[in-house]
Amino acid sequence: MTSLTRETLHDLAGRKSFERGLDYLGRVTGLLHRNDSVTATVSGTRRYRVRLDTGTRFSWDCDCPWAQEGNCCKHVVAVALVHLYEQEHGPTAPAAPDVEAHLRSLDRDELLALLLAEADRSPALSLDLQVRAAASAGDTDALRTLLEGALRLTSPVPWEQAADYARAVHSAVDAVGLLASSDRAEEAMELSGLLHTLTEDAEDMVEDPDGEVLAALEHLRDPTSP
Repeated sequence: MTSLTRETLHDLAGRKSFERGLDYLGRVTGLLHRNDSVTATVSGTRRYRVRLDTGTRFSWDCDCPWAQEGNCCKHVVAVALVHLYEQEHGPTAPAAPDVEAHLRSLDRDELLALLLAEADRSPALSLDLQVRAAASAGDTDALRTLLEGALRLTSPVPWEQAADYARAVHSAVDAVGLLASSDRAEEAMELSGLLHTLTEDAEDMVEDPDGEVLAALEHLRDPTSP
């Protein structure tokens, strides 16, 4: 079993990521702990969410592209080092609220209202829900309209919008899967072809310093990948 220590963290991350993680210690915010898990946000070119499992076997999750490939990234290093410091000097982070228990306490209408309110605040979530609804209904005309609006590139996309573009690609790939699983293989193939056409210039036109769009395009090329 691999427990969390500075030594094992260095071994897992490697010298480069470990040293870069040291530079990010001051960027760790919102540290919360619950049982054997730790969550926090690390600010870089964008804000990344990090979750650590500090139980009998140390594991991690971060939504940056490097970590999504299975690597122990600088964001994980930064959060883990802050957590280790608190273990040695006394905890200062509050316990995380039990979100799952709260959601389970809500009825169907309350959950629906919560989700719709969040979708109103988040264009990316709104698009994802619309795409899923259209795919579930087999409404390929609506799907094409939604995805062309989200993915067709007519001008360069700045890095601030790269994450939303990447999420739209992932949503589109999920839509193809939903069509295929509902015995609409022909429509799924047609939609997949459209997606490749819409995104053929994405690597050149989207500023992608964190590799999020590249990871999404790889998901499009190989839908079995995360």
